[in-house]
Amino acid sequence: MRIEKPWFLMAAAAIALQIVALGASPYVVGQPWHAVWSFLAYSALTLVLWIATDGKRPWLVPGAVMFLGAWMVDFAAAAPAAMIIAGVLSFLQGKPACAESSPR
Repeated sequence: MRIEKPWFLMAAAAIALQIVALGASPYVVGQPWHAVWSFLAYSALTLVLWIATDGKRPWLVPGAVMFLGAWMVDFAAAAPAAMIIAGVLSFLQGKPACAESSPR
């Protein structure tokens, strides 16, 4: 997989580090806003990774985000966030143009 925009990959790494750092903090895990924060963080990570890969691998991006969520024992927030954002982005991206259907 070729990364089209390396700056977005660095932003994704920063978001992933925030997820790991704050997910390991005992002050964050028990709070009532932890589920909302986790959903937003995994959604942002999915969005930035989708931009970095330019939408070329629509199954790999949510899979990687869900893997990180399972590793952080937060799969309940990572799976819906990754699937909803990937589905919306895939819908908004539209159907790829092929050579047979393009007008000449």
